[in-house]
Amino acid sequence: MYRSPSGNFSNFLKNLDNILNTWYNNKTIFVICGDTNINYLENGKKRQQLDALLQTYNIIGTVWFPTRKINGSSTAIDNIFITKTTNHTISPHINRLSDHDAQILEIENTIVKKLSNNIFIRRDINDQSIQTFNLLLSYENWEEVFMEDESNVSFNKFLNIYLRVFQGCFTKKKMQ
Repeated sequence: MYRSPSGNFSNFLKNLDNILNTWYNNKTIFVICGDTNINYLENGKKRQQLDALLQTYNIIGTVWFPTRKINGSSTAIDNIFITKTTNHTISPHINRLSDHDAQILEIENTIVKKLSNNIFIRRDINDQSIQTFNLLLSYENWEEVFMEDESNVSFNKFLNIYLRVFQGCFTKKKMQ
């Protein structure tokens, strides 16, 4: 997952809650990786709010070491969130390919049982919907994305357009 630093934090929490609520049951094991732009080296309000939400689904953050070092400051804005009961180890991997360091999560051998006769909601992606998706994207006016000087605002504008078209073209269907 990715949360833009300039994005609406309440909306981020609401959408994350909806996603987790859709997939949650007592046997679900979550592994969520991402750049939340919330510094886990500090105990700020946004971190407390995110932790409180995740705790309702028995999920915890695992990264407590710097994942980004720039100009003498360190932050841990990248994190891996997992189900509390999962035995794991986490370690940094400095690859110098990005301004963010990678994290390596090792989860103790877990046997995942296949659930039978459950209904899943999946997106209907087929040749026709892909063709429609490409066509609708080609009709979009991307000027507001390219004219924006602030990269996070530009990304948010791009993402809003992309998701609107994506969700319209690839509808959800119940499947067994």
